[in-house]
Amino acid sequence: MKTIGTHSTKDEKQLEDYLIKIKDWNTDSLYYEPVGGGITNLNWRVLNKDNNKEYFIKVPGVGTEIFIDRKASLEANSLAAKIGLGPEVYDFLSEFGVEIYDFLHDHTTCTNSSFENLDTAKKVLEGYKKFHSAGKLSIVKSGIDLVEDHFKQLSEYKCEIPSDFEFLKYNFNVAKEKLLKAGLDLVPCFHDPIAGNFLFSKTGELKMVDFEYSFQGDRFYDLAVFFGEMFFTDEIEEELLKQYFGTSNETIKSKIYIYKAIADIKWASWAFIQDKLSALDFDFYKYGALKYLRARSFIISDNWNKSLERIN
Repeated sequence: MKTIGTHSTKDEKQLEDYLIKIKDWNTDSLYYEPVGGGITNLNWRVLNKDNNKEYFIKVPGVGTEIFIDRKASLEANSLAAKIGLGPEVYDFLSEFGVEIYDFLHDHTTCTNSSFENLDTAKKVLEGYKKFHSAGKLSIVKSGIDLVEDHFKQLSEYKCEIPSDFEFLKYNFNVAKEKLLKAGLDLVPCFHDPIAGNFLFSKTGELKMVDFEYSFQGDRFYDLAVFFGEMFFTDEIEEELLKQYFGTSNETIKSKIYIYKAIADIKWASWAFIQDKLSALDFDFYKYGALKYLRARSFIISDNWNKSLERIN
């Protein structure tokens, strides 16, 4: 691990400059190293030898301010920590948008293959249910709002869009009208279920991390993003819905189906914006193209119109 003053890259220098700003920390006792895996921010592991504690520090990536409300992120992460679902949060550098948490020792990070185990999926679903019941976040942004934000950003930053973008946009607006007419079920939402955001301790305790896309949103959208990200079969989704709601019916399943398409449009659009703006070494274009492709598959299916008809 490196010490303050030994930086050899601009990213390390940036981190050191932030660490120096923490008044209660003795810079001579700090050691740091990068943590891989992030595609939006720069992540670091920092050891403070004075208290013998390690911290996870997230430095905002370039351009992330157009996607992420850091005050909302702090609020959501703090709520998750309060109910024992997330790690302890420290606001030492919150004015700069830098997030600091306890480093989760002895925890195993999930991968998509982890969710082939139904017990894992059920435990994470209970985490969702716990967060959805945790109170209220101050900013409301549904999945519909997030997509509309990205549509504006695609235009503003003159990003590349697929040739059938108007087709996708038209069907999004049809679904939007149906969903808003039926009414949104607003709860604290996670919104970012990549597998690496779920960790389990050796005793099986779940921790969820990275609530930076969290807002008060529609619980059905939040569940749909999770189901879509893990590629659950219809049979598994049926079992999970019964676990979450105590029942499953055509209206619930139809909302999930429609929202899975909306979620893919959201993340595809996000990725195309990132492809234009981000300096991180990640193929955002490919990621976005695959998300748009799956959104199309939902829309052109016979189940699309049938699901729209069942929403009430």
